[in-house]
Amino acid sequence: MLFQIHEFIEAKLSSVTPRSEVHGEDEKPAVSLGLSITASGAILDSVDADIRGRVFKRSDSETLPGVAEALTVLACNSIAYIALDKKYEGWTLEVDDGADDSKPTKFGGCKVDGFKVEPLQGGSVNLRMRIGTSDIDAERSGMLNMHVGQSIWVRVTPPNFPGEGKQSPNGGGKATAPDATDMFIDQHGER
Repeated sequence: MLFQIHEFIEAKLSSVTPRSEVHGEDEKPAVSLGLSITASGAILDSVDADIRGRVFKRSDSETLPGVAEALTVLACNSIAYIALDKKYEGWTLEVDDGADDSKPTKFGGCKVDGFKVEPLQGGSVNLRMRIGTSDIDAERSGMLNMHVGQSIWVRVTPPNFPGEGKQSPNGGGKATAPDATDMFIDQHGER
């Protein structure tokens, strides 16, 4: 199963770390974002299908007729967090800062890793992750930096998510992230 967040979800932007990446012989500006999402433990199913059942167990109390039992009790109270060794490359991150009615800001070619799960009593988790991309410019970097320590709304989708990405020009069929031209055409229509 591939990690993905199809619907926008609230996340705390805990850090924005500027850096550079080497692409061929060129160095390009890049950024690593630290995100923290508090959500139902079900979000773990897209990171690792087995982890939720190892962190939580079913409650001993009776459930209502017709209601499925949920994994809501911590299986072990002494776990502070669990680091997951998962890495996904080529994802698209969309950020909505909630500042106005504009379209979300898209970042392509993202690497998603650094997953840390903090299980919470009641079946919720605090899921921390790192998202890195070189699909960055001064304006979008500034927008991200202005929201460090604040809540933003994010969506993280894999390559070939409907409406996302494009086929590579070399015919290899590997999806690539939308580039600046794709985003311009999305906003302003064909040339």
